[in-house]
Amino acid sequence: MPNPIEPARRYQTGKHLEAFILLFICQQPMHGGAILKRLQDELPPVWSIDSGGVYRLLRDLENQGALSSSWITEDQGAPKRFYHITEKGIESLKERAEEIRVRRQSLDLFLTWWEQTHITDE
Repeated sequence: MPNPIEPARRYQTGKHLEAFILLFICQQPMHGGAILKRLQDELPPVWSIDSGGVYRLLRDLENQGALSSSWITEDQGAPKRFYHITEKGIESLKERAEEIRVRRQSLDLFLTWWEQTHITDE
């Protein structure tokens, strides 16, 4: 029997992960570990967050010019690479927001029709 706290099914984040990462960095420059923690803490628990995938995506976004980074050495501990959003990243974020808005409208329409269908689990 599945644990009621743990979801029975996990979902991949897909393109949404990139949008969330860009949004988080737009709100505040962050290092990779802080981005990963925020994703794990704030996204729905049914999402499967792959730490390696997050770091690969950060590198890809930087290579595409959507992010820039700099190494910051704090008083204690190892240096951390902080990511900053660029103008290109802001434009990409605006495009993602519009895509999500259109997708949400389509999904809302689907759910409305689904609820009208009256299929039961019997």
